[in-house]
Amino acid sequence: MVTFKSSISMFTGIVLVVMATFMFCLGTFAWWQNKEQLAVLIGSFVMYALGGIFVWMLVDTKYTFTTNCLFYSNGPIRGKIAIDTIRKIKHQKGWINESFLKPALGMNGLYIYYNKFDDIYISPEDKEAFVNYLLKINPKIEII
Repeated sequence: MVTFKSSISMFTGIVLVVMATFMFCLGTFAWWQNKEQLAVLIGSFVMYALGGIFVWMLVDTKYTFTTNCLFYSNGPIRGKIAIDTIRKIKHQKGWINESFLKPALGMNGLYIYYNKFDDIYISPEDKEAFVNYLLKINPKIEII
C-alpha cells in the first residue's frame, strides 16, 4: 500500500484549529456553569465530539492505493474508488470547486472523474507523484 497525505492550506488549517478550540472551550464553559443538568452534560459532550471531528479531519486526511483501489479518508468521510473506473484527472488551483465530494484540505488539488458521472476533489501533497503512481496502475487515464 502506498499512502499520500493531503496538503493543508493555511486558511483551512487555521479554520479547523479555531473551530476545534472554540468547540472545546464552549463545551468546557458549559460544563463548568452547570455540572448537574443532564442537558448541559449532553451539550458539552456534543461540543467535545465536534471539536474532535475537526482535529480528526486535520490529522487524518490521506489517500491510499491498493492494487486496484484508491481509498480516501478525511476524518469521518471515507470511501474507495476502483482505479480502473477512473477516466480523467484535472488539476485545480484556487477556491472554486465543482465537486460535491471534497475529502481535501488544500486549495490546489486534483479532480478525479470516475465511473460515468462521478467526481471527487482531492489535494495530495505531491500531486505529480500521485498522478504518476495512478498512471502506472491505469495508463488509460486522461490528464487535463
